[in-house]
Parts: sequence; structure tokens; C-alpha cells
Amino acid sequence: MKKIILSLMLLGFASPCFAKAYYAPKKEMIQKAECIVIVEVTKVEKSEKKGKSWVYRQKASATVKRCLKGAVKGEIEIYGLETFICAQCYYEKGTFILFLRKEEGFWVGSNWHLGIRPITNNKTQWFKDDETRFEMQETPLEDVIKEINAQPSHRTMFLTE
Repeated sequence: MKKIILSLMLLGFASPCFAKAYYAPKKEMIQKAECIVIVEVTKVEKSEKKGKSWVYRQKASATVKRCLKGAVKGEIEIYGLETFICAQCYYEKGTFILFLRKEEGFWVGSNWHLGIRPITNNKTQWFKDDETRFEMQETPLEDVIKEINAQPSHRTMFLTE
């Protein structure tokens, strides 16, 4: 009987613990990314790559077209579709600006899906303002590149075009 009462008491006092994803605003996303690149994602496949905190279930192969921050060129592999269900990086074929960081020696997305900006007709969906985290507006690619380059932590290393 004591076990039942103790179990009920523990259930009554237990509060659910839910992890929440942190989404950095635009300036912080630019500053914290180890690498910012314009890429052509050429292949996306399933993966089971173990990282520090979760398993990455997707591998994207990409060709770097331009590096805006960091020192990355040529062909790279990026891992996404994390087992963290609150936020994930999902990759598909196409041209993107990617904000990346290293985890356990391999590239992963920085700032979840917000760090994956698709490029169409030399435009991308970009942050409406400096404070907004989720409101986007269509912005010319060159304006976005200028804004990234204006940040104190950016450094263009090379172009491959």
C-alpha cells in the first residue's frame, strides 16, 4: 500500500520535461556559424551518423559554389534529419545558402531549418528584420551576401566559380 501511495505522490508531483529548440536571430546565426556557403546539393540519402547529442538520419552531398565564411571548397557532406524531434535540418536537391558547424568532425546545420536558405532566381527567403526569427521575405541574393559580409565575424576565403 505504501508503494502505491508513494507512486501516486511521485506521479502527482512530476512535471513533464520537454526540450525546446533554440532559434538564433539573424545576426547571431551569422556569427555562430563556422561556415557559410552557397552550395548545390546534388544528392540526398539516408544515414545513421551518430553525433554528440543525436543520430543524423540524412546525408546531403553538395558542391560548394561560393564560401562566405570559413575555409570550405569542393565537395562536402552535410548531415541532417536529427533524431531531435523539436527541430531538424532537412536537405533536398537544389541551390542553398547553408549555415554550418562541425560536430564530431563532420558538417551539420547551424540554427536548424533557418540555416538552410533556398535560392531561386537569385533570390532567397531572408529574415524580415534583425529581431524576427521566423518572418521571412523574398530578398535578392546579393543583398543577403552583403549583409553576411558586413557582420564582424565573416571572412570570405575563396570563390570556386
